Amino acid sequence: PYTCPKCRMKSLRPAADSAIECASCRHKVPIVNQIPRFVSSDNYTGSFGYQWNIHSKTQLDRINGLNISRDRVFRQSRWTPEELKGKWVAECGSGAGRFTQILCETGAHVCSFDYSSAVEANAKNNAHYPNLRLCQASIFEAPFPKESFDYVVCFGVIQHTPDPA
Repeated sequence: PYTCPKCRMKSLRPAADSAIECASCRHKVPIVNQIPRFVSSDNYTGSFGYQWNIHSKTQLDRINGLNISRDRVFRQSRWTPEELKGKWVAECGSGAGRFTQILCETGAHVCSFDYSSAVEANAKNNAHYPNLRLCQASIFEAPFPKESFDYVVCFGVIQHTPDPA
């Protein structure tokens, strides 16, 4: 489950107006195009979101017929598809979902998020996976309970944050 970004409680419930609401503090998180938005879309990542929504399929292995993304996930993480099956994986900074696809195909429960509107492209590319939970959120304030993942992956993201250190 998601945690409330204001009070950090695990009490978010569906609200009547295309949102989820915290039962504890009443903070509302809008849902746009079936994606919870824990951050405003008006932020420094506008050009990233624009780029990934325009070129949403460029890096997808299933579209380009290559295994570049798959090879990178398993080479850099040193994980195997078998060990991910049934595990909980956080993907921080999803972009258009090139790695989301690979992670979902392992049978892992994938919680993927991006600070930019690239989550729209990721949804178009990967929403058909029943084991995917997707949201727009900050890597610095991820809306998940502490210690709720077996694995965490973050490829090519940190250097794009305002303060990488």
